[in-house]
Amino acid sequence: MKKTSIFMLIVCIMICSIPRFAISAAEADSDTNFNYVDAFAKSILFYEASWCGPDAGNNRIKWRGPCHIEDGKDVGLDLTGGFHDCGDHVKFGLPQCYSASALAWDYYEFKDVFVDKGQDKYMLNILKHFTDYFLRCFPNKTTFYYQIGEGNTDHAYWGPPELQTYDRPTYFVATPEHPGSDVAGDAAAALALMYLNYKDIDLKYAEKCLTAAKDLYDFGITYRGNSEAQGFYVPSGYYDELMWGATWLYIITNDKKYMDDIYKLMDEKGMGGDNEYQDHWTNCWDYVFSSTFLKLSQISDDPKFKRIALEHMDYWMNTVKTTPGGLKWLTGWGVCKYPAAESMIMLVHYKNTGEKKYLDFAKEQIDYILGDNPNKMSYMVGFGDNYPKFPHHRAASGMLEGWPGDETKQAPERHILYGALVGGADENDEYIDNVEKYVYTETGLDYNAGLVGALAGLSKYFGQGQVPEETPGLEGEPPQYYAEARVTKEDNQVSEVEIWVHNIITAPPQYETGLSVRYFVDLSEFGSGDLNLSQFMSNAYWSPNGAKMSPLTPWDKSKNIYYVEISFPDQRLYGKSYSQFFIANYNGTSWNGLNDYSRQGLNEKTFTVTENIPIYKNGVQVYGKDPSGGTPSIPPTSTVSPTEAKGHKISGYISPDMTIGADNADKLRSGFKIEVTGTGLSAFTDKTGYFEIADVPQNAESYALKVSKANYLYRDINNISVTKDIELSTQTAPIVMWAGDIVINDKQDNAINMSDIIELAKHFNSISGDGKYNQNTDLNLDGTINMSDVIIIARHFNNVPGDYNK
Repeated sequence: MKKTSIFMLIVCIMICSIPRFAISAAEADSDTNFNYVDAFAKSILFYEASWCGPDAGNNRIKWRGPCHIEDGKDVGLDLTGGFHDCGDHVKFGLPQCYSASALAWDYYEFKDVFVDKGQDKYMLNILKHFTDYFLRCFPNKTTFYYQIGEGNTDHAYWGPPELQTYDRPTYFVATPEHPGSDVAGDAAAALALMYLNYKDIDLKYAEKCLTAAKDLYDFGITYRGNSEAQGFYVPSGYYDELMWGATWLYIITNDKKYMDDIYKLMDEKGMGGDNEYQDHWTNCWDYVFSSTFLKLSQISDDPKFKRIALEHMDYWMNTVKTTPGGLKWLTGWGVCKYPAAESMIMLVHYKNTGEKKYLDFAKEQIDYILGDNPNKMSYMVGFGDNYPKFPHHRAASGMLEGWPGDETKQAPERHILYGALVGGADENDEYIDNVEKYVYTETGLDYNAGLVGALAGLSKYFGQGQVPEETPGLEGEPPQYYAEARVTKEDNQVSEVEIWVHNIITAPPQYETGLSVRYFVDLSEFGSGDLNLSQFMSNAYWSPNGAKMSPLTPWDKSKNIYYVEISFPDQRLYGKSYSQFFIANYNGTSWNGLNDYSRQGLNEKTFTVTENIPIYKNGVQVYGKDPSGGTPSIPPTSTVSPTEAKGHKISGYISPDMTIGADNADKLRSGFKIEVTGTGLSAFTDKTGYFEIADVPQNAESYALKVSKANYLYRDINNISVTKDIELSTQTAPIVMWAGDIVINDKQDNAINMSDIIELAKHFNSISGDGKYNQNTDLNLDGTINMSDVIIIARHFNNVPGDYNK
């Protein structure tokens, strides 16, 4: 039996059966009941929403999709990947490199928390996306590309990254002639940390990162100079970044040359010998002295490092300005990111010393950010009930300003940017939730970099029994189509109408072609039967979206119903498309627009949403009602094209990984839920463990399945290519599921761990029918909570979902 023995589990049960058990002093003093684990999990999601490259959307954020897939083509390289910066789409050098190293440090210091709370696979995926990008950007030992995209051009665009079509120049590159020691130092630290974090997972890849870290650091220290930044991220110096990189290379290699370099850089900076350095800033895109000196104080006997680190933390606790509500206020832009980063510093120091004042500082600052502030507002998007609704982030907004979308960033955002730390309140604790007020609502790679680590630390010390909460909306919304119109002119000769055609496809965003609308009229005033349609005029006379209009066409001659069709041939549409058109008769007979089917409910003052102007895609109705009452042939919630409406079948068998007796086999094998991620399709197993999901749309790119059941560790099954009916497993070789992730307070924490043992202990030796019995802990459903249930937990103790495939 792996990882623990039955004997030890029995001891745990005996200990945990005591009605009250000891908790840490830190927890005992806690007076604010935030779910730190939920905040921790959400803070990681922000990076998945800011993902750049052809694999955007291949994570939990399904409203993102491939973007900027030609980055680097102008220099003949694949420089795709990495992350967008502050809600825009430039891949800037310093914030990208700093954030990668800071997040890798978060994971290194609190790996146990990432694993215990089920966040390790998500964080490692993010870290690898950073380092994959850096490896591509470092094609040889004297060339490092570090900015993709021109800042001013990019900032003038407000729209989803998936729709951004202009060429993105490879703007800055570090070479011996144009050095970038700062970006090289940070990137070297990130790659070195990746070696430490990944060597037990993929040693070959980890060693590749370590080799690149050494070469990149050597490049940075040999050819000295600051990176360039177009005025957006102008560096103040490179000594701290080179020292940060050297620190981690020294930790890995124990090579004295790296420590010698650190002292040499300190001498050059004026910190050598008896000169003291007062570190009064904190970690951010342009500054890593704080983490560097803290780490050096832990690995070196030189008391100078400790003096600098302690003086720094003392300054933050006692001298940095504090707002009336209690937040440490360093500067006016990105207010919250600085105390968040400083909290990570304090928590790492607390982890190594146990001095509670450092833990208290971090908790006070993060509690302010999470809602313990005068506004009773969380400055992390999606956390709590009151949080920013207008973070400055184009992908989350989903709006496309200008042609062809004609939308506005001021509109309600289409997606919740879970986990994003905004700039936050000002020095008077005042906050303005306006997407245009960047100082308050800005988000950024470096904003969350320290926050992730701080929340990992607080989860370690205050998060016992806490689990992440639901994050609805990660899949995005299905396509939405609707029409709104108003009458601009109406008399006995003409009906003139303005119409907006809305097509909103945001999961992921994409342009559409083949859209049209039909405007139905009743021509009873002109007689019945075969009318002479040449007496009528119609025209879409103005449209920035290139609308064209058909002549009047019969719909139902017996009822004198005709229509005109407004289409947008060869136009790629997104958001809303405009057309102004008229239908007229100038031959003497009075025109009556009021009896027209599509005219009902419209007025001359305001636009009105109407179902009486149906929308079609490639001739298939997707919105509204025609005069017969006909509704869409394809429901608006479907993302499947008409030719793909009938799909394929996924089937198989699922069984618990335990001994199954005849008396409870039906109950144990039934009730597993299988979901096809991103489709809304699901099924449950029957008493034999069999499931079947019909009409799964064809998808050669592959689906992911999620298998779950109360009191079981959920399982992801990835890379399911559906081009025909497939059978995933058989009755003799089923997909196995691990029991032991017990439902506690209506939640599971996605791990089989001590909280499950403690819960089982509360009900140990009880039988069905007595007051102590709890079916959630009766894992084999035999009516008794006993050693057989302990053995079931022990079988996969300390496992998380990612362990299924190991």
